Amino acid sequence: MSRIAVVGAGQAGTLMALGLHNKGHEVALYSDLTADEILNKTPPTGTAYIFGKSVDVERRNGIETFEDVAVPGDGIHLFFSPKIGTELIQIGGTLGDATGYAVDVRLKSKQRMDQFEKDGGRLVIEKVTPESLDGIAAQNDLTIVSTGKAALAELFERDIERSVYNEPQRYLGMVIVTGIATDGTAFPHRLLGHTPVCFNFFGDSGEFFFVPYYHKTAGRTWNLVFEARPGGAFDIYREVSSGEEMLEKAKTIIREFAPWDWETMKDMELVSDDDHPWLRGQFPPTVRKPLGRTESGRPVMALGDTAYAFDPVGGQGAGCGVRQAGHYIDAIEGRGEGPFDESWITETAESFYTAHGKPTYDFNNVLLEPLDKVGVMVMKAAFGSQAVADQFFRNFDEPADYWPWLKDKDAAKDWIAATSGEASGRVVRRGTLRIVRGQLRQRMKGRHFTYTQDALF
Repeated sequence: MSRIAVVGAGQAGTLMALGLHNKGHEVALYSDLTADEILNKTPPTGTAYIFGKSVDVERRNGIETFEDVAVPGDGIHLFFSPKIGTELIQIGGTLGDATGYAVDVRLKSKQRMDQFEKDGGRLVIEKVTPESLDGIAAQNDLTIVSTGKAALAELFERDIERSVYNEPQRYLGMVIVTGIATDGTAFPHRLLGHTPVCFNFFGDSGEFFFVPYYHKTAGRTWNLVFEARPGGAFDIYREVSSGEEMLEKAKTIIREFAPWDWETMKDMELVSDDDHPWLRGQFPPTVRKPLGRTESGRPVMALGDTAYAFDPVGGQGAGCGVRQAGHYIDAIEGRGEGPFDESWITETAESFYTAHGKPTYDFNNVLLEPLDKVGVMVMKAAFGSQAVADQFFRNFDEPADYWPWLKDKDAAKDWIAATSGEASGRVVRRGTLRIVRGQLRQRMKGRHFTYTQDALF
């Protein structure tokens, strides 16, 4: 079996190391922190929600999925307005087999590192530098880098042709809270009986969403994520310096811009027994080239956040890393005794990019921009058919299934007809009528949104 080094003990790195070890490879896992330090002394790494097929990757590689204790995020529901002050429309769907989970990565890393070492894997606690990486690569058949830390990530060139954005598109904030039910009763105005990922989209200001979450000590909780367009109405938390401050900013945004959710969330509190229950910051969505070289020219391979940096808006970052690790494990298993040279690294990474990386990155970026005409048609069809709505949201599990119909009008019409079992035009017209009726009801009920029929999307 092969001798493989994995640098980085996050979600993708620990899955890669333990999965390969479970298959009989000689694996060394490098981390600059012990398992206990990761659990107790580091901030969370985002929500890290993964959909059903990514959970399957964990399961088939002998990795704990936490399905028996975590909250199943079994639906997606969104409220949408093209800009603050115009009509609000809402839509939701259940996920079925695409149901996934958001589990604190600190807990996953701790559990996997402990299991890896218990089962005979070589766990090395040291800070790997570009200089020391050269020695590691010399001792192993393949070295995989799975850490977003700058010095090591910079060994992998930013792919300027594949990276759409040069600058961050949102300023990000996150906080973990208790005091919201996790039994399907928390958001009765959304998907009663389910624990959906709850989105609020405002085209001119950004997004914020609430994810059912399994915290490292508190267990079933909620993870709140805020995405502010720079200078927009939600851009109020850049200077916060504590979880308490972040929670107060979160409450301010929800009270003012999502009053429909406030009744559910008014008693929420900062999760206890956690010195780092919040985040803020920004980064540009990025694709890096998968092949890097150490100072003496030895090839190393990028994985997870080292390879792809996703804006959280579509919940795709963690799942992409999991799927990438699974893809690489399968490729290593299929390689046999062949060398893991530059050609193998490039071909393996390119096959993943074509099948999953590119369609996932492209879909996630669609959510950062206003919908084009095809996207508007698809969303209107989702209002006209629950089958279309359900399938649209279930495709979050496999973003390759959005293409080409999310951008091609004729393909979109065919997909709508096949999914709904009706003529696409009929479904779109019915959805449009339902949107208009819903907006009229809002106006008659005295909502503060201003009615403009041409501002549906």
